[in-house]
Amino acid sequence: MARYGIKPEGRVATFLPPEVRQHEIHRLPYEHAARQRVSYETEPGEFTALCPFSGLPDSGSVHIEYVPGEWLLELKSLKYYLMSWRHIGAAQEDITAFMYEDLARHLAPFDQLVVTTDYTVRGGIHTVCRVDSREQASGEAAASDDATAASS
Repeated sequence: MARYGIKPEGRVATFLPPEVRQHEIHRLPYEHAARQRVSYETEPGEFTALCPFSGLPDSGSVHIEYVPGEWLLELKSLKYYLMSWRHIGAAQEDITAFMYEDLARHLAPFDQLVVTTDYTVRGGIHTVCRVDSREQASGEAAASDDATAASS
């Protein structure tokens, strides 16, 4: 909370920092010339993380859509990755950006990647966050560079 410069009101539950999330997501080779759009979506309320101000749960759904280059995400490890957020306190917008960065690193090189989080209404506000590779300044090249650096 000090990170955000905001003092919480009332009781605050404890939570873990984003750095402890699961970083490994297994991948499978995509060996086809056909371009296809792959989409994964959790059920509403299935995804949970914790509010960094109160420690109370934020729940919603996650939608991942991509056009693979060489790799596909392996679903069981993706499920465990999403579950690893359950005890982590982070802003909703930060979680979406972290997910995009993690998935981009595992899928690189890819043709397109969109990560959307759609949170349950809290305090009368419905929050939807989206990171789209087509809207990034350096796009896939940055993810490919990160993957190359990580494997060195």
